[in-house]
Formats: sequence, C-alpha cells, structure tokens
Amino acid sequence: MAIRLQDIADDLNLSKMTISKVLRGQTDVSAETKARVLKRMKELNYRPNISARGLRTGQTYSIGMVVPSLADPAVAMIARGMNEVFRSANYGLVISSADGDGEAEEKEAELHLSRQVDALIFYPRSDASDVPPILKTTTVPVVYVGPCPPRIPGPNVGLRENAVGQIAAEHLLERRCRRIAYLRGPRTAIADQRFAGFLEAMRSAAVSVRQDWILEILPCEKEYRSGFEALRRLITAKGRPDGVVAYTDWLAAGARDALIAAGMEVPRQVQVIGCGNQRDVCETGVALTSIDLAYEEAGRRVARLALKRIGSKGEMNLRGITLLPKLVQRESTQKIDG
Repeated sequence: MAIRLQDIADDLNLSKMTISKVLRGQTDVSAETKARVLKRMKELNYRPNISARGLRTGQTYSIGMVVPSLADPAVAMIARGMNEVFRSANYGLVISSADGDGEAEEKEAELHLSRQVDALIFYPRSDASDVPPILKTTTVPVVYVGPCPPRIPGPNVGLRENAVGQIAAEHLLERRCRRIAYLRGPRTAIADQRFAGFLEAMRSAAVSVRQDWILEILPCEKEYRSGFEALRRLITAKGRPDGVVAYTDWLAAGARDALIAAGMEVPRQVQVIGCGNQRDVCETGVALTSIDLAYEEAGRRVARLALKRIGSKGEMNLRGITLLPKLVQRESTQKIDG
C-alpha cells in the first residue's frame, strides 16, 4: 500500500501540514524536525503524489518540448542544460520529436498542451517559416529555441549566427591561411547567416573567395562521407586550399581525413575548423578546432525563461536572449613553428 503524508505525520506525531511544509522546502520548520521527516520518508521509501499535488496547485510540474529530431546532437546538449535547471526546481522535462515533419510538429505540440504541461518549449525546424497555429493562441507559456519566426509571440533564446562564420574565418586568417574553402550547410536562414559572416570576414581582410571552393553539401545522414568526398574532389583539381571551414564537425572530420589520405599534413599544410564542438567527433584523430554554439547554455537560459513565465502566469513580457558562439581551439589549427 502506498505511503501517505498522513501516515508519516502519525508516525512522527506531527501534523500533516508540517510534513507538507518540509516537502515544499518552507523555512518555518526547524532543522531538527526537517531532518526527522526526511529520514522517515527515506526509510519508508515515500514518493510524493505529483498528480494529487497538481490537483491542489493547478500545476503538473512538467514541461513539454518539441524538437525537430532526436538524432540531432544539439538536442541532447540543449536538454542537458535544461535539465540542470528543471531538476533543481522539481520539474520534469518531456521531449517529443517531429522527425522533420510539419504536421507531426503541430500534433506533438497539441499533445503536450492536452497533457496540461506548465510550459512548452518549441525548437522549430531549420526550414520553418511559421509555427503551429495553436502556439499563437494558447495561454500556456511558450519559449522558443533558436530564431523565432517573425510576428510570433513569446521569448526565444538564439545565437548570433553570422558570428559563427566570422569567427571561423578570422581564426584561419590569423593563422595566415589565404586560400580558404568553405563547406556550407543546407539552404536555410541559419546556414545563410553563417556563410554571410564568413564572407564578411574575408572581405574585411581583403582576401578573395574562390567560388569553386564554396562547396555545396546536400543534407544527408552521411555527413562524414560528404565532407571526405568534397575535399577529395577539391584537392584533385588544380590548386589546393590551406584552410577549410565546415558547417558541422562531421563535415570537418571528413575533410580532415580526406586531406590526410591525400598525403597532406593537418595542420602544417592545411588547417581545418568545424562547427558544433561535438567532443566525440572533435577529439578523435587530429583533434578538430570547432565553434561552440553554446547549446548547453542555451538550454539553461530557456529553462529559466520557462520558469519565470510559469511564475508570472505567462503575463511577464520577457525579451529574447542572443548568445555568442566561441572558438574552441584544438590541434587542427595549431600554430606550427618554422
């Protein structure tokens, strides 16, 4: 039989209200009493009834999140940051994937709202121009991850995307690279902004960009192979780059290995920089310099915004937050003496 608050109260000769105060972390209970209550709860393996608490407070202590794909490494890093905040506030995070489908995206959002989540976190697809209509009318607080489509209510946590390409280009230019190839991502607003930042840095340094070294990589699951084949074709043509910027770490890893397979030294002859700072990718082989996209910090910021909106019943008009990417230097762009 499940242990109730009243059972613990009777066992310790305390009121049910006192036990409840300990559970809620209120400070008007003595340290000695709190220690007795927590000790007895542990002995009895007591678990609070979240459903019952929800009926009393009107809260479910759950947060819903819709993501484009669970296969995206960014989702795991964002969720890790969010959990740091939600766990300490005794909230649970429930994540569902739309698998890149607009209709599924809308259905998943509706399912979360039907479960009476206290807030919904929405991570739009990279090619989305709008959000599910229900998000525009719901009274449940909504917080967006990444760039928010125009005229959409609700705060967001995004990244200064043009700075990604700019930082990568400037780093290679500082390493005296002048023949820089760019493995660009899909034709999305985010990829375009990063490419624009790269071009701006190159123009500012008065370094020309060869159009045949801007390599279009079609979206696919085999990014490593795409990066490998793109660089293999490039270095068999006339001339070769002395620097490579890639839209993802997997593309960069493929490019790096193609260069090595062709007998070139990284970083002595060609320097390579990726994007995303995926440690399992970057720290294998010749360790890749990468642009950290602040995913975990974005998760923490999103979670704090969600809790603030819950606390204000969604009435607080919170501004969006823009984070800055940062360079994480490793062996692939290391300075070589002589």
